[in-house]
Amino acid sequence: MHKNRLIRWAAALTALACAQLAAPALAADTCPTFDAKASWDEVRAKLTENYAYWDRIDSNRLFDQAAPSMLTAPDRLTFADRLQTLLLLYRDGHLHVSPTSAPAMAWAPSASDLWFEGMIAQPMVRDVKQGSVAAERGVRPGWRLLSIDGQAPDKAVAALYAQIGIVPDAQQALYALNALATGRLKQARHFAFMASDRQVVIELPPGYSSVKRPKDLLTVSRRIDQAGHVVAVFRINNSLGENGLIGAFDQAVAALPASAHVILDLRDTPSGGNSTVARSIIGHFIASPQPYQRHELTAERTRFGVPRIWLEYAQPRAPRLRRPVVLAGLWTGSMGEGLSIGLNAAAGAPVVGSPMGQLLGAIIRDDLPTACLTVSYANERLWHVDGTRREAFVPQHFVGPADTAVDGSDQALAQGLALVHKSDRQAK
Repeated sequence: MHKNRLIRWAAALTALACAQLAAPALAADTCPTFDAKASWDEVRAKLTENYAYWDRIDSNRLFDQAAPSMLTAPDRLTFADRLQTLLLLYRDGHLHVSPTSAPAMAWAPSASDLWFEGMIAQPMVRDVKQGSVAAERGVRPGWRLLSIDGQAPDKAVAALYAQIGIVPDAQQALYALNALATGRLKQARHFAFMASDRQVVIELPPGYSSVKRPKDLLTVSRRIDQAGHVVAVFRINNSLGENGLIGAFDQAVAALPASAHVILDLRDTPSGGNSTVARSIIGHFIASPQPYQRHELTAERTRFGVPRIWLEYAQPRAPRLRRPVVLAGLWTGSMGEGLSIGLNAAAGAPVVGSPMGQLLGAIIRDDLPTACLTVSYANERLWHVDGTRREAFVPQHFVGPADTAVDGSDQALAQGLALVHKSDRQAK
């Protein structure tokens, strides 16, 4: 199907996040002499034909606008840096090129510890990741960003896009700001905030170092509710790409009484995972085969005008428990999003939290031999079985922020526990 090596990763970013720190797939000593035009033509053709979200924005117009800067790139790394800036316009955490100049930009949301919303001139902290250094140092939702690494936020974004001659729209500018706030590998970040009536200056470590989590694939905590039932909170520690989670989850489920409630906390799955693990989890909460996600391989529609669309099913697995309550938020990414909508569709699970990471589609990684680069992108579109685009899904029980409240509490978990208590009352 492709002359180039094509690696399918079933909507996983876990391996991609590791690959960001590894050697590039194409060795520099085997690269052809850099040719900006040939590289640009290769990139554009590859994404036009295969990127499932090419039509999410006016791609042809933006690529035409970027062409002068891309065609005058003096070397391969400058070309890659400019291309990565261009790809940020899609607001897609799956869309990356490598290698770029060192230190490379860390990937959001995997390495993000805080997230901004609002107008680019006065962005506000939307949420802060639980357990991160940012949370430990007191950064809270509602704080207004004054500067990032010494620049006003709008000036920092403008400087980023000046290199490719494009003025981003409001949503694109905000996404670029969040990419800048996530920072670069092995590079500290410096922020100035206005918190109520005081200015706060904070240095944070590189994003991947700021995000802390247990080493265990799965953390389980138990409590007894007012009806005397066990309530088990299963928190997946960014491990949906680890096949070992299947056994760990099975073991945890087997240890529960049949009457137990499960709150499945997917708020720390920013690097995605694979559908094998996700289907194994869904299987414990369904009594018969159920569709959990809709796919489209868009390349067939692009090439031949014939859509290829299908439903993916999960199969029952023992032991079966009652439907869970799912917690989701900004750091629910890729397969974490698929598992959230999948449990909602297949098991009728209520979802509590805020809009999720909005990583687009099912991801592959593809070589660009002329450019001597590697690009990762979504080649499939994904939907909830009810037709809602996965990236547009919003939890029915909205709690924002879903990770860290203004007072530092966990309101999403509190709401999940309230839903469990409500189901007990209704069962009487």
